[in-house]
Amino acid sequence: MEGDSSFDGACFLGVASFHDARFFGNASFRDVRFGRDASFQGARFHRHASFEETVFVGDAVFSGARWHVDVSFRHAAFVGSVSFDHAAFGRDAGMQAAAFGGAASFRRVRVARYARFERAKFRRGLRLGPLVAIGGISLADAVVHGGLHVHAAARHVTARGATVHGDAEFGLRYAELDLEDAAFTGVASVRSLSEPIPGVMEPSWPPAGVRLTSLLRTDAALLEVTGVDLGGCALPRRPAGGGGAPKRSWLRRGGRA
Repeated sequence: MEGDSSFDGACFLGVASFHDARFFGNASFRDVRFGRDASFQGARFHRHASFEETVFVGDAVFSGARWHVDVSFRHAAFVGSVSFDHAAFGRDAGMQAAAFGGAASFRRVRVARYARFERAKFRRGLRLGPLVAIGGISLADAVVHGGLHVHAAARHVTARGATVHGDAEFGLRYAELDLEDAAFTGVASVRSLSEPIPGVMEPSWPPAGVRLTSLLRTDAALLEVTGVDLGGCALPRRPAGGGGAPKRSWLRRGGRA
């Protein structure tokens, strides 16, 4: 489509397909309601794209889509499952305060700047990766039911203030990871990945090690770290008026730390 395109406020009652569509100008799907399945598989967005406050009642497919600049899904609602597998974001991928009612998949995704999931809610778990986010990944204040799996190369990853109902696994390269104020009802594990992320091109960032920056007020039944640098990590302080070091039986180290 040449020029800017606006579908703001539209309602699609049947299946909506924008398979392999080309949007050469700004594309706006703000406050749109997709009543059944919606497909943007293989679509190309050459300028800014907005899906803010859009509701996807059926399954949504963005597999293989390409955004050359920013895209915003702020406050979008995905009632069914959604797939961003093999998608590429030329700048930021904005998912702030989005609600994901079904399974959410972001496999083999590349983000040129920041993948932003602040305050997002996931009811059936989140699989984030294999993924490369050159700027970083933010899950700050996100709420995830059904477990969290992050497999990524990024310079900065934060789950500060996040709540995960279930197990959480962070398999990372290069990253500084912040878990301050995060809460995990299951086991939380953090490990440094020695091999490149498969299927996505990594920048040449030496070194590839992972460093934990903060565990202040982190709530977890068990936290396992493997091959992770804890030097300089902010750890819980000992209780006021108490003696000795704080109890840290919930922290288990494996491999080299």
